[in-house]
Amino acid sequence: MIDFIIVENNTEYLKHITSMVDKIMIKTCFEYRKKAFAEYDDKFNNYINRNFENKIYILDIKTDNKNGIDVAREIRKKDSEAIIIFLTAHEKYGNQVLKNMIEAFSFICKKDNVEEILEQNIFEILNRIRKNRNIIKIEDNTSIYAIPLSKILYITIDSKKRKAIIKTDIKNIECKKTLNYFEKLYPNDLIRTHKSCVVNINRTINFDFKNNKIYFNNNSETELLSKKYKEKIKEKFFK
Repeated sequence: MIDFIIVENNTEYLKHITSMVDKIMIKTCFEYRKKAFAEYDDKFNNYINRNFENKIYILDIKTDNKNGIDVAREIRKKDSEAIIIFLTAHEKYGNQVLKNMIEAFSFICKKDNVEEILEQNIFEILNRIRKNRNIIKIEDNTSIYAIPLSKILYITIDSKKRKAIIKTDIKNIECKKTLNYFEKLYPNDLIRTHKSCVVNINRTINFDFKNNKIYFNNNSETELLSKKYKEKIKEKFFK
């Protein structure tokens, strides 16, 4: 889901921007929502605090109650990954954005071809999101890992440590997540084979149901294949 949060002081132009977003997004396969505001008020602040996965802010800089650059600075304190696009009639604010070192994706002047530039911006953002969809982000006390799904062989549970162990081609990564968490992330890719294991079906080359073994395409294997899940696997992948 993509969440567009749009602020524009001119109510008629606010309708125009939301209409532009609809016109652009209808060309894509992404689900999206829009929330439009004429001011940086308490309702807008509520959306800053909401934990949406893919936020795209389209912000007016000059409004009656606040400066959009100051608001963007507040957003960045709480959310380092949100996308910020400034859309304003005042070209002079472009330099202020740079001077304040705000990580804005784009600065669009209303005097330019706004619809064409906005479409280019949104398509580029969606391409980034599409590429990141196959990344699992894991954070522990000392490190943050961005693990490509393609590098994961399987994930198992260490009952003593009460942690999940992500088995990759290079190393094992521990984290405090459940197997249900990973299954829900990629239900078509990470398949339960044992009460203590989910397997990346894209990395398997053979299921030995007789000897309860799973073989992977890097010459590794696991015996975490239980009777309970055999029939489900056969039904789904070996019809």
